[in-house]
Amino acid sequence: MSVPSAAIGTQEAPAVPVSPGLAIVVLALLLSIQPVATDLYLPALPALTRSLGAPVAVGQLTLSALLLAIGCSQLAWGPLSDRFGRRPVLLAGLAVYTLASVGAALAPTMALLVAWRTAQGLAMGAAVMCARAIVRDLYTPLAGARAMSKALTGLGIVACLCAPLGGLLTEWLGWRAALLVLTAYAVAMLALVALRPGTLARTWALVLRSPTFWAFSLLTTATYGGLFTFLAASSFVYIGVLGTTRTQYGLVLLSTAVAYLLGTLLCRRLLGTVWPLVQGVALWSVLLAAIAWTLVQRHAEPEPAHAR
Repeated sequence: MSVPSAAIGTQEAPAVPVSPGLAIVVLALLLSIQPVATDLYLPALPALTRSLGAPVAVGQLTLSALLLAIGCSQLAWGPLSDRFGRRPVLLAGLAVYTLASVGAALAPTMALLVAWRTAQGLAMGAAVMCARAIVRDLYTPLAGARAMSKALTGLGIVACLCAPLGGLLTEWLGWRAALLVLTAYAVAMLALVALRPGTLARTWALVLRSPTFWAFSLLTTATYGGLFTFLAASSFVYIGVLGTTRTQYGLVLLSTAVAYLLGTLLCRRLLGTVWPLVQGVALWSVLLAAIAWTLVQRHAEPEPAHAR
């Protein structure tokens, strides 16, 4: 069965014989590399911070450095994949990701752990970028949107499993076991390649002139900024302040992953309207305000009597 292909640049790619179900599974697994690298190790974050004798802020850097590297690396991985093909870039990224995952699991100091996590993010950008580019290669815009929605549903399922699994692994085997699980997503090693600067500059000049690019970039920046601010601090708040166990904290993150999964299912039905954006902003604004108010009321220090 042939899946329609989308034009790349000025050339139209031929129809590619591929099973639609298999394509969705592969896309879901590629996209899931990001929640595996973040959610699975979050229950271990306080433990690894104490084990390596580092401040909380430095421990949180293992997440922020990873996320910054993911975003920046895609600026280079995209043009590289356009010139050399999706498969070589994807294999190169996964190979580096494997080495970085092993290095992170065995890191003796927090500085080395942050460095290896940065390398993970740089390599992970190839997988995330290639997955989205493959959707463009194989599908028309509308069919691609539906395929991506199905793949993100698979990502949601994987995300549901990551945090509880990370909590259990940390409880039973320690934080290094949780980091070792990340190596399961890598498959091979290839040499890194380079792209001519002129081509990269022309590509980004075209991208930066697109209002659609700016609209979705700003929306994604705001969304993920809030999400990863919560992720970076949540394990310390729930485990250190609220006194939950690592397993209970994993279940808390499970609830957020379930909400994400339900959102992808709802989005598929509302695709083509503005209601997913409107309802999503309204829902999360009310929910975050309620959570913040509840935490302040229950855990804020009481005001001294002489200050009243």
